[in-house]
Amino acid sequence: MTNDKRVSRTTRYVIFALVAAFLALWLVPDVVAWLNRSDDEAWARVQRSGVIRFAIDPSYMPFGGLGSEGVFYGIDVDIAQEIARRTGARAEFIIAGQDSLYDVLAVGQADATISALIVNPIIDYVWDYSTPYFDAGQVLIKPPRSSGISEAFIAVEFGSDGDAAARHLARRQAGIQVRQFPTANEALQAVSAGQVDSAIIDAVSARQLIPEAYPQLQLGEYVTHDPLAIAVWGESAQLLAAINRALAEMQQDGMTQKIIDAWMAK
Repeated sequence: MTNDKRVSRTTRYVIFALVAAFLALWLVPDVVAWLNRSDDEAWARVQRSGVIRFAIDPSYMPFGGLGSEGVFYGIDVDIAQEIARRTGARAEFIIAGQDSLYDVLAVGQADATISALIVNPIIDYVWDYSTPYFDAGQVLIKPPRSSGISEAFIAVEFGSDGDAAARHLARRQAGIQVRQFPTANEALQAVSAGQVDSAIIDAVSARQLIPEAYPQLQLGEYVTHDPLAIAVWGESAQLLAAINRALAEMQQDGMTQKIIDAWMAK
C-alpha cells in the first residue's frame, strides 16, 4: 500500500514536471519577443521624418474628399492636419480602400488611419483606437417642446439604421409606430409638417440638414452610438498617446467642434 502511494505521488510529480516544461517551452517565444521588444516604430519614424502618414478613403464627404489636383479635404483631413501640427509634424495622406484601412497599418504603409472609422471592439486587440472625435449614431429629431421618445409616430429613412433602431424601440415600448420614408430629408419634412411626432436619422445627416433646411427642429438624445476614432497599429502606443493629447487639446479649445461645424454647414 505504501509503495502504491509512493508510485502514485511520483507519477503526479512527473506529470506536473512535464506540464510545466511544456508550458515553459510554449511561452519561450513570447517571453523572448517581450524581452526584445522595440520602441514604437511608427512614433520613432514620425520623430525622424516630421511626418504622420494618415490612411484615408477620400470618398465619404463631409469626412474625406479628393480634389482634381490631388488635394485632400474634409473633416478627417482637417483634424489630421491639426493633430500633426500640435505634435510638431505635418500630415500626409495615403489613399486606401475601405477593405485595407487597417491593413496598411500592419505593413507600415501608414502610421494612422482616419477615415470615419467606427470603433470596433472586436478588432481592438490588434489595432488601438484614439479618443472618439464624433458620434455618427442615430439621433432623435423633434420639434420644440417635444417630450422625447414617447411620441406615437416616428419617421425614419426606409432600410436605414434609424429604421432598425425605431423598430427596436417599438418592440420594447408600447404606443410607438414607425413610418418609413424614402430619404432622411423626407423624414424630417414629415416632422416639420406635423405628419409625425419625431424622426430618427443618423447624426451626420441631421447635422447637415437641420441648420439650413429645418432650423425649427431640434437634435434630441442619441438612440444608438457609432463613435468615430483614429486607428493605429497595436504596438504604436507612443503615437496613440500623442494623438490623444492633441485631440484632448482640440476638444478643450473647441477646434474639433469648429472643424466639424464648418464642414457640416457646406
